[in-house]
This record gives sequence, structure tokens and C-alpha cells, in this order.
Amino acid sequence: MSDGEPDGDYISPANQSYEYVIVGGGVHGTCVANYLLDEGGYDHEELCLVDPHERLLGSFETKARKCGMRTLRSTFVHHIDTEPFSLDSFAEGAHREHELVPTEDYPNRPTLDLFLDHARYVIDRRDIDACHHQSTVTDVTRTRHGLLRVDTPVGSLVARRVVLAVGLGGQLTVPSWATSLSDNARLAHVWDDDFDPTTAAAFDGRTFVVGGGITAAQLACRLSEDADVTLLSRHDFEVELTEADSRWINWRHIEQEIHSLPPGSAARCDRIRAARHDATIPPYIEHRLVDARDCGDLDVRHGEIECARASGDGLHLRFDDGTTATDAQVVLATGHDSAPKHPLVGALAESLSLERGANGFPVLDDRTLAWQRSDGTDSALYVSGALAEMSVGPFARNVVGARRAAERLLDSRDSVDSKAVAPPSRGRS
Repeated sequence: MSDGEPDGDYISPANQSYEYVIVGGGVHGTCVANYLLDEGGYDHEELCLVDPHERLLGSFETKARKCGMRTLRSTFVHHIDTEPFSLDSFAEGAHREHELVPTEDYPNRPTLDLFLDHARYVIDRRDIDACHHQSTVTDVTRTRHGLLRVDTPVGSLVARRVVLAVGLGGQLTVPSWATSLSDNARLAHVWDDDFDPTTAAAFDGRTFVVGGGITAAQLACRLSEDADVTLLSRHDFEVELTEADSRWINWRHIEQEIHSLPPGSAARCDRIRAARHDATIPPYIEHRLVDARDCGDLDVRHGEIECARASGDGLHLRFDDGTTATDAQVVLATGHDSAPKHPLVGALAESLSLERGANGFPVLDDRTLAWQRSDGTDSALYVSGALAEMSVGPFARNVVGARRAAERLLDSRDSVDSKAVAPPSRGRS
């Protein structure tokens, strides 16, 4: 069919159009789906959550376990459910209050297992799995009737609104010295799909974990339980309990400090960057590092690798102070590209003529998180997660940011231009 209408590969059941297609089944996408089902009053037939993993939250759980996360940095009131004390009640009902970890000058934090088990409880209670379509999104375009066509490798979906909740950028950050090494060199990135911390810990030589933030610190502590590990950072570790001052959780503070600046402006980016405690570790992770170092399980070193070459079964490394190491392996914990560099962001901006601001961030309606078109009007594409940072503030990518975004999306339901968008069919035709 022409004019952007679905063709023979259209996969919505019985020509059904969805109210929402959510792109991404991590913490943000699942939280948004739960809010729409619970407080939004939508039916499961009206939502579709597109994610390539077999289980919702699958990528989050895999990454958390890979890097050795034991507890969340977020507090017990930050989770995917709509009721703030839902996780606390879940822990009490399961006799798992001991998994709410006391933290000095801060509310209790859940263990990773408790957070994930509670999330699965919410997913099962709301039957969010019924909305899960296991696939990836390649593009979103407008149909001739003003709806949105969501393309996947196996066909297309049609929706009245789309929520983009895709996380950080698609490319891993790799230092220049590592780019010339062969694929079979003893080099890995913690977020490589095939990275296995168990295999890495079995290496006979010394393991260098490269990075200066919480992921590198947690990973080094985990690997040091079974291997000789050196944590290599370019700078001293900076200790901060949270990713930003707690004032940034308050929406009124966000309005005063962020929304008062021009949308999409460099001034917004600068204020958010100044507020966010990037590349920091919380005190309890610092204590783990100190304990591992004092026990002789872990070395902590400041500096950089200047060059590396494959040698025998390991790597020969030269550092910026002139020293060397042989028969080594390196595991990078150096992060991803920034969220606006995610390949889907550029594709959607071009397909739907959407406005991008400083550093490539989407220009959003601050009240609804609708991505604005180049002509200044709101599109029917909404954003959650790191991509919403310019409106949600320094906690945008965190669990509390998911809750804030979900609340904004509920407010957006009446903001879609009814003259431009034809109502989708409800249920099967």
C-alpha cells in the first residue's frame, strides 16, 4: 500500500492499531507500560511493548549481574510500580526485610534480587508480558491517516502514540589503543554481549579493569574474588552517595532550574551536567574496594594504558608512566556513547522531522515529554530515559526518572491533536 500505510508485512493482529507502542522493555519501558495499564486505564490489547530480549528487564538484569551489582543505588521507593511503598510491602510479605539495606543518611536500598523479584511480581500481576512483542524497531513513520507506523524486521505495527525508551547509545566506548587489537585478543568490554565474568575470572594472568565509575569498581570487586585484578582509573575515585542531589527528584525544582531555560539549549545541558555526579562511586562501593585491597585481592592504580599488543596467551601493556605488564587481559568498563547517538534517534528525527537541540538531544514538551517537530508542534512520539534528560533532569536515566516520565506521559493523553490523528480501532475488528 502507498502513503506509508502498512503493506502485506503488517503484523498488528486483525488490523488492530495500538494506543501506545513502547520501544524498549527495560526499567523505563516496563514502568511506563505498568503506569498505562494501572493508572491510565488502558487494556492490554491497546499496548505493545517491543523489546528483543526473551524477558522484560532481561538486558537490565544481564548487565547488573555481569558487573557484580549487589544492591541498587536507588532507594526502596524507586521501582516500576505505581504505589511508592509497593516494594517495601512486597519485602515484608515475603519476609525479606533484611534485603532492604540500611544506608547512612539515606533511605534503605533494595538488593538486586529483591528489586528484580518485585519487578517480576509487578509484571506478573499486571500481565505486562502479554504486551511484549519480541523484536527490534528500525524506524517510525507517519501514515496517511496521521497514525505512526513502527517498523520491525518481521513487519510493522501501527499506533496512535509511540514511547521511545531505549537507554544509552548503541556503541560501546573503546579507548584508541584498543582499536588495533585483533578480535581474539584478551580484551573485552563489560557490556559486550559475549562477555562472561566467570570466564574472565578464570584467566591465569593479571586482569586489568579499566574505568573510573561505579561499574568498573563493582566489576573489579567481583573479579577479584577469583582472579588477580588491578583496577586502573585515570583519576582518583570520587565518592557520592547518589547520582545527583535529591532536590532533583522534585518536579517543582526541575521546573525552576531546567524548564526556565530555553528548550534544547546548551544552557540546559550545562546545568544538568553540573548537577549530575557522573563517574562517581557511592560510599558502600568504596568500602568494598578498600576491603578487597586490604585483603590483598585487588590493586588500585591510577594512570592509563598507552599501547597494547597481543603476546602469547595475553596482552603486553605499556602504561603512561613507562611501566609495562605482560600476560595480561583487559576488561573495559568505559561505558556507551551518549544517548542521542543511539542509531534509532537519528533515524526517527529524520523520518518524522523532529527537532534536536544541544548535543543532539530531542527537544521535548516539558509537560508531556512529546518530541517536538521542526515546526514547533508536538509529535505523537514521547521519550523516557536518558534521552529525556533535557526535560526530566539529572535523574532521567535512573529508576526515579522512569517514574517521573510515566507520570508525564499520563498527563499527555489529552494533548494529542485529535484533528490530525484518527482514533485507532479498539479491540479486534
